[in-house]
Amino acid sequence: MLSGLALLLWLLGCAGRDGLLVARDFPVLASAGQEAVEVDFEVVTPRHAGELRQRGVQLPRASRSGDPRAHRDFVELRVTAVGFGLTTGGYLLYCDGLPLPVLVPESLVDLELTSAEPLSDSIYPDRNEALADMAARASGSGRARYAWYRGAGGALIVPTVFSPATTPRIARTMLAVRQELVETGQRELKALLLDMTGNRILRGVFSRVVRMGSEPAVRPSVRKEGPGGEAPAPRQPVTRAAAPAAPPAPASAPGAPAPSPGLVQALTGANPTPPVAAGPRSPQDVSVNPKVPNVRRPDRPIGSSPGQNAQLQADIQYLRSIGAENIRVNQQQVAVHNSQRVGTNRPDLQFDYKGRRYHVEYDTPASGRGPGHQSRITSNDLNADVILLIVP
Repeated sequence: MLSGLALLLWLLGCAGRDGLLVARDFPVLASAGQEAVEVDFEVVTPRHAGELRQRGVQLPRASRSGDPRAHRDFVELRVTAVGFGLTTGGYLLYCDGLPLPVLVPESLVDLELTSAEPLSDSIYPDRNEALADMAARASGSGRARYAWYRGAGGALIVPTVFSPATTPRIARTMLAVRQELVETGQRELKALLLDMTGNRILRGVFSRVVRMGSEPAVRPSVRKEGPGGEAPAPRQPVTRAAAPAAPPAPASAPGAPAPSPGLVQALTGANPTPPVAAGPRSPQDVSVNPKVPNVRRPDRPIGSSPGQNAQLQADIQYLRSIGAENIRVNQQQVAVHNSQRVGTNRPDLQFDYKGRRYHVEYDTPASGRGPGHQSRITSNDLNADVILLIVP
């Protein structure tokens, strides 16, 4: 039997077609009263392999253990449900072990791609490096190619394009979601969530977020685009740590609104609300008494729209379920941890979550007042996160 040191050296010397195999979890040798630990191997990128060879490391070939599709983090092995919202700009993947759904923009999906070959078994650290290596190693065969990389903050191994050729189970469920939306003629602000066997597990109103450009139209097939584009980056008025992950939105009761996807997404650090410039503070905000007012009942309405009031309460219920604090409805703006009052303006909803202060404004499609409210909130508190939701 190999000693522990010998086994470790052997693991560090294993390599794939293009590089070294990395063991994510080193195994413990079984002995009396002990159990072996399962190991996942990853083939490193050609650049890393080249660096190792320059250091004199001999890289033997690897077995099938380095196939990304056999890795426990492969997205096909982790996904439990797929959703699509006409106004979220893509698909939502619900995965085991992840606190929030993963947004896959439509530009990263090609449901007509049925044949493709991987560039290699290498798992790139991010999408940009994977695409750069694909461009540098372009093939003249004309056959579609893809690469593997770590997405969702490194939690998942995903291909550069989601398709029947790369993620067949996910692609089939994506098609089922889109087909049901088309057949039922849901052209309103609807979202649908199916599990991997096609069973419907959630259907409800999803609030829109303010976006540049037109909303995606309902169509039976996804537009074919190159594997480019990324999710919108969060605004950064000041340097801050990344936002903490939040638990997924729970399934809603029949007829009840689902939590706003824009709100859920913002809590991951990928706020879909475009940033606006902070204007000069109003005299009323500058001279406001910093003493924090008492909290009022959060179940009161924010306007005359039944849809907005219902959506607000659904969002509050979700925030409570994930541990949000200092929730205020239609009250004057305060800073994080109720440290001080900073303005006389009254955001529709504000709360603390993991050390950050969030402000939510519910607007109508025809109003257009949201950016002005956002600018004022930002002027009063540059550290504040503002989320604009369009709800009829």
